[in-house]
Amino acid sequence: LARARVVVVGDVMLDRFAYGAVERISPEAPIPILRIEHEAAMLGGAGNVLRNLAALGVTADLIAVVGDDAAGREVAALGAAEAGERCRLLTQAERPTTIKERFIAAGQQLLRADRESARPLAPAVAAAVAATARAVLADPAVGAMILSDYGKGTLPPATITALIAAAHAA
Repeated sequence: LARARVVVVGDVMLDRFAYGAVERISPEAPIPILRIEHEAAMLGGAGNVLRNLAALGVTADLIAVVGDDAAGREVAALGAAEAGERCRLLTQAERPTTIKERFIAAGQQLLRADRESARPLAPAVAAAVAATARAVLADPAVGAMILSDYGKGTLPPATITALIAAAHAA
């Protein structure tokens, strides 16, 4: 597996974690108050697939779409740290980067807050995803492609069909 090169195409997310302690209940509503002690961020969705492949020693490429926002820049930095130039992120300006933020105390997740859009990509961006994948798949070192669909709009049926056809042709 360490000799394999895999292309991951799909919905990338920014996973954020806020860890802390709950010592009281809010006087405003019957909810716990989390005193945040530390925070962490990592690639999620298709980015998590990339991280898992890297942990297995697999060389992997990531093709995904982010928004033109701070979260998109954070995903780009995390992706570059994980895959270097093999992290190919396209940007759709009017689309927010998906963020999943979890609040955790004593090993228990208290709340998850999502910021996302599930609408399909703009046609030009969807075409760029497919074109980028075709270019990467043309490299004879690539042996597999993983489509990582979390229902966020990167992989509608037409794009999936085009990507599978490109993989068969490669």
